[in-house]
This record gives sequence, structure tokens and C-alpha cells, in this order.
Amino acid sequence: MSQDLLLVTLRALRDRVTGVVGLAVASADGLLVAADAEGVEPDGLAALAAAELSLGQRMAHVVGVGAFRETAIRCSDGYIVVYAVGGQALLVVLGDSGLNIGRLHLEARAAVDRIAALLPAPRELRDYRR
Repeated sequence: MSQDLLLVTLRALRDRVTGVVGLAVASADGLLVAADAEGVEPDGLAALAAAELSLGQRMAHVVGVGAFRETAIRCSDGYIVVYAVGGQALLVVLGDSGLNIGRLHLEARAAVDRIAALLPAPRELRDYRR
């Protein structure tokens, strides 16, 4: 996997969606793969986003509504959105209060496909280090 291409993909998503202030890609078990986020500790963000992914996957399974795709958390000053990247990874997007959440969903779904194509096989991703 090319780390540079992954960072280009993250930065392109940030540039296309108003209000995006940080992004990270992590393995499903919480290991940071890549980050473009200032003001937040990326390893901790990756771990917490993986917990959110796991919770969302479990909820989708229990309720029986199909595979988990995304979850959005709206806070008083912004957003945290976690997208599943296949079964092996996740994309977490941080947004300020001006985030265009509809535009984010449209753009992020295409970015998830690009990210999935850039990531190594699940077995190799587990051993991947930035």
C-alpha cells in the first residue's frame, strides 16, 4: 500500500467537504494506518473509532438491518463520523459545527471505496505500521 496515496485520498476528502477538520484510517482493531488530523492524538482516535465501529457492527447484527456502513455522532461543536472500510478497517472523519453532513456522506462513500483499494489484505493490515 502506498502511504502517500492514502494521505492524498484523505486530504482530497477534506478539500471537497466544507467543515472537515480531521481524518484517520485505522484497522478494525484500532491500529492507526494514516491520519490527517491536528489537535487530536491520532492513536487514541483510531482506538476509539474502532470501538465505535465494533458497537455499530454489533447493533446492526442484533437488529438485523444488514452490514454496518456508518455512524455519525453530533456534538455541541461538531461531528465524529465513522465509516466501515470493508470488514478490515475504518475511516473516521472529524467535522466542525459547519460540516455539511449530507455532502460528507456522498463524498465519503466514494473515498471509502478508494481507501479499501489502497489497503493491504486484512492479514497484512494487522501488521502494518505507519
